[in-house]
Amino acid sequence: MEPGDDLRHFTWKLAIVLGAAALVWLVAAAAHVLLLVFTGVLLAILLRRLAGLLARATRLPEGGALAVVLLLILGAIGGGSLLLGSSAMTQMGQLQSALVGAWQALPENFRAQIGDSAQVNAVLAQLGAYAPSVLFGLADLLVVLFSALYLAAQPAPYRRGLLLLVPPRGRERTEEILTVLDDALWLWMIGQLVNMAIVGTVTGLGLWLIGIPVAVQLGVIAGLLEFVPYLGPILSAIPAILIGFAQSPTDALWVAGLFLIVQQVEGNLVQPLVQRSVVELPPVVTIAAVTVGGYLFGIVGLLVATPLVIVVMTLVNMLWLQDELGEERRFPDQQRVPEPPPGKAAVDLAKDGTPAG
Repeated sequence: MEPGDDLRHFTWKLAIVLGAAALVWLVAAAAHVLLLVFTGVLLAILLRRLAGLLARATRLPEGGALAVVLLLILGAIGGGSLLLGSSAMTQMGQLQSALVGAWQALPENFRAQIGDSAQVNAVLAQLGAYAPSVLFGLADLLVVLFSALYLAAQPAPYRRGLLLLVPPRGRERTEEILTVLDDALWLWMIGQLVNMAIVGTVTGLGLWLIGIPVAVQLGVIAGLLEFVPYLGPILSAIPAILIGFAQSPTDALWVAGLFLIVQQVEGNLVQPLVQRSVVELPPVVTIAAVTVGGYLFGIVGLLVATPLVIVVMTLVNMLWLQDELGEERRFPDQQRVPEPPPGKAAVDLAKDGTPAG
């Protein structure tokens, strides 16, 4: 081997190492954006599946069904916001009086410490520092919404582009994996929506029976935060308990007991029944994923930690257990997520192996 060959081999290996390091750095730097796009993918799956159900029920074209689904969702959000807003305004006076009474019931020295002007100004300054975060949060929301709309309206070009990155011999298997991932994430979202609806309804009804102000709003908060496993129920209980304490310590205890009972029933009865027909995740894996996701990526990490675990576990089962070890897939359950028919792909392939169209 000539000296020049050694230099070329060393240069080639160095280029591979530097390229891998650059790729890792790029993924880490763009992790937030990638998580937002993944959130958009989840929302797009939800919109496409709902539109498909509506199209089959009404024989509308897919584009028309998607437009109807979007209008229904926007109408539900707008109508719910108006209803909850008007209800909150009617109960605001009662809530304000209760909060004033709770403030007066606190020890005088404690009130004096909290009411110190310097501390109040410090709190206001901290609140002002959160203003840029709110603006960035709105920008993130726009990224998610527009990604979801484009993916839901025309998913085929993006799927074809993804298949082009795979060698021709692996495109059929890649198509099968994408189909299973699509089904698994859809079933997981069904389970989440069912849990959210049950928890929100039962919590709101229970708070209303106890006599807590803005019970409907607190029930909606409990239902929405149910989307975040384990941490969501704790976060939703905090404002309800505080409002209950504003009325009386006894009401606060009743509220805490209500949330405890709801979570016990949801975790031991509702969730197992729902998961018989959807994707079931090991609890320890879910807890670890939510903790790591929230620590590394904040709110977005909390929201997408569980579906990301579904993606990773599906890939490990299909690419490692099935393809490399030759064993049966254990996740997701093949009875819940049926295997796609052999040789059938959602994107037609030409004879040379490249996606058609």
